Amino acid sequence: MSARIRERQESWGTIIYDNLRDEFSAKVFEGCVPVPRSPIGCGWLVTAPCNLVCIHCYGNVEDLPSKRLSTPQQLKVADEVIRAGIMRQILSGGEPLMRRDTLNVIDKLTDHGVATILGTNGTFLTQQMMKTVSRCTRVEISLDSMDERVNNEIRPSRNAKGNTYQETLRAMGLCVDHGVAPRILTCLNRHNSQHVEELAQFIYERGIRDWAISWTLSAGRAYHIYGELMPEETSHVTAAVERLRVRYPDMQIRLSDRTVNYSRYYFLIWPDGIMGTEEIVTGKKLFFASLVTGSVQDGWKQENYDLDAHFRKWVGDRIEVIPAEGRKPLVA
Repeated sequence: MSARIRERQESWGTIIYDNLRDEFSAKVFEGCVPVPRSPIGCGWLVTAPCNLVCIHCYGNVEDLPSKRLSTPQQLKVADEVIRAGIMRQILSGGEPLMRRDTLNVIDKLTDHGVATILGTNGTFLTQQMMKTVSRCTRVEISLDSMDERVNNEIRPSRNAKGNTYQETLRAMGLCVDHGVAPRILTCLNRHNSQHVEELAQFIYERGIRDWAISWTLSAGRAYHIYGELMPEETSHVTAAVERLRVRYPDMQIRLSDRTVNYSRYYFLIWPDGIMGTEEIVTGKKLFFASLVTGSVQDGWKQENYDLDAHFRKWVGDRIEVIPAEGRKPLVA
């Protein structure tokens, strides 16, 4: 198995992760139900504070635990992620690079073969960090418009002298210069949904070939103003993306319309080291068990998570059904 392809054996088959495409698939024995024994992917909000006040923030500091873990505790949480066999780990926040020990967490996870995604606004990214950051499978950087004013209105800085737009462009350049695979994240609302084609050209000209676009999700800070943020019509974006895929065939463009909102499917680790999830319908954050004092298996249960939805959201329809003959029992 090459470094590009990683596999995890299950009693019902195999989960496969393509590091280059950042995509899961599965081989499922005929007649089996693919219920993952532990999370496939995980989102870890490594810290609550952030230097931005994005109007749609899902990890909004107002609703997050304020307790701050020590560096040894952060590394203990990373150990539990590794022990559970989690294949893909997103490190976000808050702004994860506000904690310097996030670099230690990246080193530990990648040393043990966990595909690590750094989700950052880019404003704290420096030349000195790039040796460690370049070990990540992706560096996801948020940019919502090629128009500086619009972008900064959606993502205002808490610093009166801050300029989110300019700082984000600098971070994008650092990644491209160091051969890191950056993915631009764009969250659409009524303020920027007409800018999709212009933003595509803007990103492409800066050497970015991976772009994830999503409509605002009714969660976090956006939950209370969702009706104000969402336009009545969204089909123009779908049509624009189809044109862009033809115009830029070497650019991977993903569009999520957020119309299917599974509740309790996403395995989350909150800033205080508690594993949990979110009920999309109600906007409630849920808390189950501590990874500082316990393990992932303490909370990975059907009563806490929709395990079937977790599998479907990560693997989708990329499933190959294989004959059950010759099936061997899973050895732990």
